[in-house]
Amino acid sequence: MEALFQGKLDNFCALYAVLNAMQRTHGINHWEARKLFHAGLVSFSQDTEHWEKIVCCRTDYISEVQSFFHVIQGKGTPLEYTQPFPDGKASIDDVLKVIKDWSPVNKEKGVTLYDQSEGKGVVLQFKRYLPFRGAPLISHWTAVKEYVGNEIRFIDSSLEKTATYALPENGFCTEEKEIKQGRLFLINPATIYLIDSNV
Repeated sequence: MEALFQGKLDNFCALYAVLNAMQRTHGINHWEARKLFHAGLVSFSQDTEHWEKIVCCRTDYISEVQSFFHVIQGKGTPLEYTQPFPDGKASIDDVLKVIKDWSPVNKEKGVTLYDQSEGKGVVLQFKRYLPFRGAPLISHWTAVKEYVGNEIRFIDSSLEKTATYALPENGFCTEEKEIKQGRLFLINPATIYLIDSNV
């Protein structure tokens, strides 16, 4: 499965994350993804003030991901989503359990990740920090490809040399106060969305 890659100058990683997850959950191809991407952009652009926030990265994109799900559903795509931690409160173990439960790879179901996924997927945002720096270096949305051994692997839209395609289960935290050397990634539990095509 080849990830859908984000443009160098745009801030639409949240939309790409949803569409990459749908390659896993729905088996969508690039043409189908492009139609949904365009539908999302057209929908967001109806509100000029909100559109400017999206384009200029002045939002956390949590509500925009929900809105994109609604656009996708409106196009007739069978999709249900849940936000397991809407208040943003969850331990690392809670997050790992949800990701593991919602990113199955059942090799008996077929040869492609779409066949093996049982229609389940995970979208989330991580923030990457540098030691002794207050603000995050990047805030990025991605889709979980699989949870293998002690590692979460992503279907990611980034082509940057420093892109993150996997996170060890002991390499992130769920609260900013837990950030330390060796644990410089933050997954805000409120950004986790679980996608299901079994509607």
